[in-house]
Amino acid sequence: MGKSKVLVVGGTGYIGRRIVKASLEQGHETYVIQRPELGLQIEKLQRLLSFKKQGAHIVEASFSDHKSLV
Repeated sequence: MGKSKVLVVGGTGYIGRRIVKASLEQGHETYVIQRPELGLQIEKLQRLLSFKKQGAHIVEASFSDHKSLV
């Protein structure tokens, strides 16, 4: 089976971070949404940076801004 593109919403949450990790380990092209509303939540920002170092793509988007999701 070929590799997929995976978009993870809630990637810094309890289940989301495990999905990101598994996706990266299996070699899928992995994207994680970073919401601007995240603000300065240091722990979540550090987790996103860690995902980026592991090869994930961080995409800034907001559910309240349809244009950013498209």
